[in-house]
Formats: sequence, structure tokens, C-alpha cells
Amino acid sequence: MSTHHTTVTPVRAPDGKSFYALFSIQDVTDLTSRVQDYRRMRDQALEEIQERRRAEEALHTRERQQAVASTIGGLLLETGDLTDVMNRSVIMIADVLGVELCEILLLNEASESLQLIAGVGWKDQSVGQATASTASDSQVGHTLIANGPVIVADWNREDRFSRRSLLQLHDVRSGITVPMVSRGKTIGVLGAHSKTHHTFTPEDITFFQSIARLIAVGIERKRAEESLAQQSIRDTLTNLYNRRHFSERLGQEISRAKRTRECFAVLLCDLDRFKNVNDTHGHHIGDQVLGAVAESIQESTRGSDLVFRWGGDEIVVILSRVVPSGIMIAADRIRRGVQHIREQMGLDFDISIGVALYPDHGVNEEELIRLADRALYIAKKGGYKVYIGAEEYRIDEHSIRLVFQPIVDILTAQTLGYEALCRDPQGRLSVPELFRKYHAIGQLDELKRVCFLSQLKTAHEANLPRVFINIDFGLLSRMGPIPKPPAMEVILEISELEALDDLEHRLAIAMEWRAQGYKFAIDDFGAGFISLPFIARLIPEYIKIDRSTILQAVASPTFGTFLKSLLQAIHSYVKEGIIAEGVELDKELEVVKQMGIFKVQGYLLGRPDELKSTRHTDPPHRT
Repeated sequence: MSTHHTTVTPVRAPDGKSFYALFSIQDVTDLTSRVQDYRRMRDQALEEIQERRRAEEALHTRERQQAVASTIGGLLLETGDLTDVMNRSVIMIADVLGVELCEILLLNEASESLQLIAGVGWKDQSVGQATASTASDSQVGHTLIANGPVIVADWNREDRFSRRSLLQLHDVRSGITVPMVSRGKTIGVLGAHSKTHHTFTPEDITFFQSIARLIAVGIERKRAEESLAQQSIRDTLTNLYNRRHFSERLGQEISRAKRTRECFAVLLCDLDRFKNVNDTHGHHIGDQVLGAVAESIQESTRGSDLVFRWGGDEIVVILSRVVPSGIMIAADRIRRGVQHIREQMGLDFDISIGVALYPDHGVNEEELIRLADRALYIAKKGGYKVYIGAEEYRIDEHSIRLVFQPIVDILTAQTLGYEALCRDPQGRLSVPELFRKYHAIGQLDELKRVCFLSQLKTAHEANLPRVFINIDFGLLSRMGPIPKPPAMEVILEISELEALDDLEHRLAIAMEWRAQGYKFAIDDFGAGFISLPFIARLIPEYIKIDRSTILQAVASPTFGTFLKSLLQAIHSYVKEGIIAEGVELDKELEVVKQMGIFKVQGYLLGRPDELKSTRHTDPPHRT
């Protein structure tokens, strides 16, 4: 017990006055106790202050987290650009959690991986390219399996998971990952990471999970909207774009073409005899045909092209950034695809295509569709299959330009005959390009037939004594032998390569035409495989040495000697002579003469020209 007493004592002041003073005396033990009590009170007060501060900070953090959640929720509802929303979201999440890195990883079930689609704090090009494994020995993989938050307090001491390379690259020490779940489906992982030791509070975890749910719902809603949008612009049967969407995309293509000064094409495709398929086999088979054709056309086009179902059995294709020659390539791919389907299904149908070019045939939707529709009508009516704008692929004598090149006997300087050749009447296409153009629309055989008959007619009308005409056994077989014009030698030039297949059949065809008075020449001798058995049995009137063979003889005297010996050996199998083709230079002519060849054709002696000039022009005298 402490000792305490009071006493009154007289006291004299320095000025001499006296007064009484009351003194209270307490022992030291009691004073120490009071000091301790004071300290306890002080500590309690400080603890209460700190607790209030922590509560205020927690409240402030919750308010900030709630504000972030509210902002992100609003953005997800209001903004159409989901990628922008996610990138803004991770910035806010990282800031409110006090971490350097945040990420949204979207699940790709096909590849069993997660792709980093949005993030903050990551090195350049990580977002959009980096992926994470869904394996159970990874933090994100375990997050998917556990379907709950996974926290790594310190990667230096973590023994449950292996740290993925991207986290190692960024020196991540702590992190939290939570699944993004919407309607019971996990679509990804939301992660936050720190380069220093970081403690994630229960409140942080709750906030993080709520944000993950918000983002998951936003992603699923966006996917649903995109699905609905696709349904609104897609045809349900073919999954092609529908007619309503055509105007919008065509408008975009017109704007782009105006800006870049490029050309594009509108192809209006229609199935031929499709009604018969429906009537004979039923609409369910017709639907299968439409679906297969739509898929084939889609696969036949480039990624930049657009394909629409126009209605019924009509399909429209917009070919972007195309040149006129490219249209034929595209049309050929489309037609070959449809032919393949026809053969697979064993049904009788085909496809016709009408084409309009921007800006040549129209500068707006109405003009382009009207022209393409008219082109389609002509394609179907005329059986041309493909019709481009005002250029109708009608094959007649005006579809080609005929030129004739002299073949000269250099010993007498006399023209012994002409080779008839076909050219593009507009002069835009080479011969191979001209043939490819008509091959693409399935009319190459008809073009060859018209060429042959026109060459015969023109040469006969010009009273040519001898004409050489290129032809193939396939066309000779399909046409059958036709009467030879009187008083004119007609030599049919057959490529040496044709002799490599079905020799007996080829010889039978040749005999039929020989019976009508036609003669034969082996063309392009030396350019490929030499068929000596065919030559020996056909015994052609002429053999024409290919230019490439002559050039090789010019370059190599050894080869020239070999060629001379070869020609001498087969000379007895040639009735009227050997002709050197493609001679353009004097040194080539000299080599030809050294080999004993004196019948020559080439630019050195005369260029191909129309008969009105060639038939009256004497070749230069070269001996």
C-alpha cells in the first residue's frame, strides 16, 4: 500500500513576509504505478487511432475497389470495343491492388492453352501473342482445375507450381489468379502480379473475383452479340453472307476502290438445271447441293473476297483488288469446284457466271448488279458459261486474228508455204493467255475448232499452195475427217509430245485424215521426248526442229554434230523434208545449213503477218 500524508508548514518568503503552505507527500512506489497506467492508456489510444486509420484505409480501398468495379461494369455495358475495355480494366485493377502487372487470359479449348489478350506492365508484343499452358503444374492451370483463387506469396519459395517463362522474364515474385466464370462456364483467367512481396487481403480476393465475373459476363455477352450479328447477316442454309449485308459491304468496297484507284469485280453465279435437281430428287437434295456449292465457292475465293447468297440458287462474289485476267482464274476455280461436286453427287447441273467490273461497267450497286445480271443472262442463254461485261465470249471467226509466217527454201529463196497462227484480235493477250482464257470457260476446244476452220478457209481463199496448221489429235478425233480444200496442200502439225500416249489410236486418226488428202508434220522435234517408233510408223511428210534444239546446237558444236547425225538417220522416215523453226539470227542460220537443213522458218526470214501483206512479200535471199 502506498504511503500518503498532508502537512501545513509556515514558510517565509524572500521579502520577509510569512505564509502557510500545504504539502501532500506520496511515496515513489505509487508514482511509478501511475506512470504505467498512463502508458497503458496512451498505447490503447494509439492502437485505437491506428485501428481507425486501418479501418479508414480499408474503407477507402473498398470504396476505390467498388468504384473500379462500377466503372468496369459500366464500360462493359456501354462500350462496343471489348478489347479497349479489357485493356482499360487491367490498368485500373493493377492500380487499385498496388501491383505492377495484370492480365486477362482467354481459354482456347482447341489448343488447350490460354492466350494473353489484355494486360498492363508486360513487355512489348507480349499482349496478343503470349500463351500460357493449362497444365495442372502451372498456376493458371491449377486455377482452372480448382475453379477458385490461387495465390503465390513468394515464387522463390513456391513448390506447388512451376513459374511460367513470362513471369520469369518480368521478375514476378507474388501473384494471384482467379477463374473467369460466366453461367457456369470457365472462359479464362484473371491474374495480378507483383515484382515485390505482396500480400493479397481477403477483401482483395473478393474484389478480384467479382471483377473476374464481370469481365467473363462481358466477354460472353459480346460473343452472344457477335453471334446474333452474324446470324443477322448470314444465310442459315449456306452460312454465306445474306443479301441484306451485300449493300453494306459493296459500299465499303466501292469506297476503298475509289480511294486506292483499284478495280474489283462482282460475279453473279447461277446454277444451271438446278430446278431439275429439285424436281427429280427433292428439295432436301437441292439444299445439299446449294450447301456444297456455297462451301466450294467460299473455298475457291481468296480471304479478301466476299461471298453472298443472293437468293434461290444465285450466289454473288465480290472479287477485291482484281485485274481482268484474274477474273478468268477465279471463274475457272469456281467452275472446277462445281464440276467436282457434280461428279461426286452424280447429278446433272452446272454454273454460269455474269461479271461486272468496277469502274468499267458501273460505279454503284444498281449499275453493277444490273450489268452482272445482264451478263449472267447472256452467259446462260448463249451457253458461254462466263460473260464479262460487254465482252461476250462468243466464238466465231472474229474471236481470233489469223497471221501467216512464211517457210522458205533458202537454196532457191522461194516461199514453199506458210504456217497459220492465231492471235488475240485486241492484241492484249499472248497465245498461251488467249488459250487459258477460253480454257477457263470451257471453250478451248471450240476456239481451236474455229481457228482450224478459219485457217483452212482463209488459206484457200488466198490461193495458198501449201499451209501448215497446228492441231492436236483430240480435236481431229472430235471433228472427224473433213474434206480438204482442193488444189492446196494442208499439213497438220502434231506436237511430238502427243505421240507418247495411245500410239495405235493416234495412228488410226492420222490414217483417216490422210485418206482425205491431208499431210502431217511432227512439230517441236527435240523439245521433249523423241518418239522414234511413232515417226517410223507415221512417216510424216515433214519434221519441224524446235528453236530450243537449234539454240543448243549453236551453243554446243558437239550437240550440233549429234543432232546432224540423228537427222541423217531419220531422214529416210520423212517424205518431203526437215524444217528448222524459230531462226532469228544469221549464226543460227549458218548452223542450220551446216546440219543440211535448207527449209527454214523464223523472224530472220519473215515475221507472222496477215495474208494481205505476207502473200505478196518475197523473203530475203539468204544462202
